[in-house]
Amino acid sequence: MAYRLVGQANAQIVRIVTESARRFGLSASERYYRLMLAAFVHLNNPAVQLASTAIRAAPGVRVYRLALARTLLPPGARVGNPRHLIVYRVANDGIVEILGLAHDRMLLSRAVRRMQRVIDG
Repeated sequence: MAYRLVGQANAQIVRIVTESARRFGLSASERYYRLMLAAFVHLNNPAVQLASTAIRAAPGVRVYRLALARTLLPPGARVGNPRHLIVYRVANDGIVEILGLAHDRMLLSRAVRRMQRVIDG
């Protein structure tokens, strides 16, 4: 299944993985990265898309809690408390576009507006 990183999503992922390595160690950082990748692929499932949350202020944009993807990984590779939300949309060609990630402490509406501004120019 395919997905596409758009805007500053790739740079956000690099920052998250780097900060995770600094705070929690390389092993934890690698687990978090694998969790993100598994969740991105998982978002291709229409049932998962329906279970994610629509953002009213941004038509077509949805949010998926990374914590919901924990069970996609084997028990020894799981992340204890994933704190990020995946902001995404499904493009006209059917590909899931990852707009970025927001920490669960962030004001989601502001984070989504910032992501859209970068993408839409």
